[in-house]
Amino acid sequence: MSKALMDNYGIPLLGCVPDRPFLGCPALADLERLFRTELICGHKHRLRHYRVEDINLVTTSLTRFLENIRTKLPRTLYICHVTRDDIILGFMAEYQRNRREGERPFEAALLVCGRKDKYQIAEEVLDMFHGLNDAPIMVAPYNTHTAMAMIHDYTPKLNIDDKNRVRKAVEHYEPYIDFDRLLESASK
Repeated sequence: MSKALMDNYGIPLLGCVPDRPFLGCPALADLERLFRTELICGHKHRLRHYRVEDINLVTTSLTRFLENIRTKLPRTLYICHVTRDDIILGFMAEYQRNRREGERPFEAALLVCGRKDKYQIAEEVLDMFHGLNDAPIMVAPYNTHTAMAMIHDYTPKLNIDDKNRVRKAVEHYEPYIDFDRLLESASK
């Protein structure tokens, strides 16, 4: 490839970088920007990343949801409709149960979807969020289908606040790029 680029275009090959899936995983902060909203609670987890493969649209009963949240990977992003008070309350209860029993880290997050002009979270449910400082819950003003499509089509960008992703990007790219040759080419 290097020879072909140089012979045909006079362009040096500076490196070939393999894919690193983590760099494409959205953090909750990315989702805040994407949906133009903020976490209702769990702000300290804004830089927690979720693989798109680990997003789970909740369409089942509360019992199945609780089975799922206890057996799936701990870092799963659950999405439900704003009218599913049972799932929202179940998520909060599972967070509190897990915190009390401490069997494994609670890394799940909940994205509650519903158009602002049509659906609202019940005030009684919103009041319950105040005691859940660490449970990441966000409300998006979109239906679940649109929110999932937006996440799927979204490409997270590096930002200065996400030091973990920036460090991982530098560690990943550095061995595969000839920076001396890049700097030499740029100074001409």
